[in-house]
Amino acid sequence: MPICVPIRDMKDAAAFAEPGHAAQAPAIVTKNGKETLVSMSSEIHEGLRPEAARAQLYAIVDKGISDIESGCSRDAKTLTADVRKQYDL
Repeated sequence: MPICVPIRDMKDAAAFAEPGHAAQAPAIVTKNGKETLVSMSSEIHEGLRPEAARAQLYAIVDKGISDIESGCSRDAKTLTADVRKQYDL
C-alpha cells in the first residue's frame, strides 16, 4: 500500500527514504494536498520495468491490428514492388 508524505518532508532525504524502504511501497508526495510525484525504491522500480515493457509491446501490437483492420497496411510483396517502382530499382 503506498504511503503519502507532504513535500516538505523531502528536505531530509535520509528520513524521507526510510518509510518507503520499511513499507516496501511507493511514497506518494503531495503538495497542497494534491499528488505531485511518486518515489519508490530501486527494487520496486525494477519490478515494474517488465510490466511497462509488456504494456508498451501490447500498445504496438494493438496499433498494428488497428492498422490492418482499417486497411492501412500492405503485404511484403506489394510493398517491395512499390518501393522498387518508386526508386527505379
